[in-house]
Amino acid sequence: MITGSADGTADRIVGRYGVGIFRLNFDILSDYEIRFTEKSWHIRSPSNNTISSDTVTGAFWWKAFSYWNPEQNRYPLAEARYLCRDIYGWCVNRGMSIGNPPDYHNRFGKMTILGVARQFFQVPKTLTTMKLVGVEDFSGRRVVAKSLSSETSEDKKVLHTTEVQPERLHPDYTWYLQEIVDSDWDVTVFYCNGKSFGFKRDRSDLLGLDWRAEQIFDYSEQEWFPFDISASTESSLIGLSQKLNIEFGRYDFMLDKDGTLIFLELNANGQWVFLDVEDKYFLLDTVVDWLKSKS
Repeated sequence: MITGSADGTADRIVGRYGVGIFRLNFDILSDYEIRFTEKSWHIRSPSNNTISSDTVTGAFWWKAFSYWNPEQNRYPLAEARYLCRDIYGWCVNRGMSIGNPPDYHNRFGKMTILGVARQFFQVPKTLTTMKLVGVEDFSGRRVVAKSLSSETSEDKKVLHTTEVQPERLHPDYTWYLQEIVDSDWDVTVFYCNGKSFGFKRDRSDLLGLDWRAEQIFDYSEQEWFPFDISASTESSLIGLSQKLNIEFGRYDFMLDKDGTLIFLELNANGQWVFLDVEDKYFLLDTVVDWLKSKS
């Protein structure tokens, strides 16, 4: 598992998996002994565990580059990134990768995914634009701006879902705009190996539009609760996942006033532990069983 040393999800996976999983933490790569030649590679961890090109059976990439040390120089950090990609690429080339590659969204893109999703679910009116071309189609509608890349700005700020007036936006920026869905519930579905786990969150207590901006990261309170998925929705999720070529990911929806699920987006490497912090719903067991079956 290629990940980062501060990742709580990785902690849980490794703890539940037990013997047989090797954790490569990108952000502390200097603590590892690594030999990689054109013929083979070998890695020894700080805890003296080893893995090599002869013993590896699978590679799972879990948010490896979400961690950084602001005091670390950019050059050695970039070199460490490249080495991790190279090891992962070696595994991909031999059919050993598990789950979605770290660049999944760079290859598909949100608009492309929406286009596929509309074959199975209702989707909101959506537009990506430069020079505000096409914003007139939103006339008379409430509209939100979202981030395509989820990148932070220079001052470490993130664009969450924000209501905007499209005609007043700066024309020289790329804008990802979507009609607001009138909903009392956010719904998210964690999908793994053909199994769907639905959860809902009440929107009535939100101060804004985006639940992520108000997420409780200490998990002291249960924010999401099980949501029953109908047989037809289950079938649609399986069909969509097959079209998108994924076995693992989290789908985000809103439940409109008529009880219809409105598809918003796929997060191909989305967090999921926050949905089942106390392991009541077997998400962790499902992930670990899936990883073991693939390796």
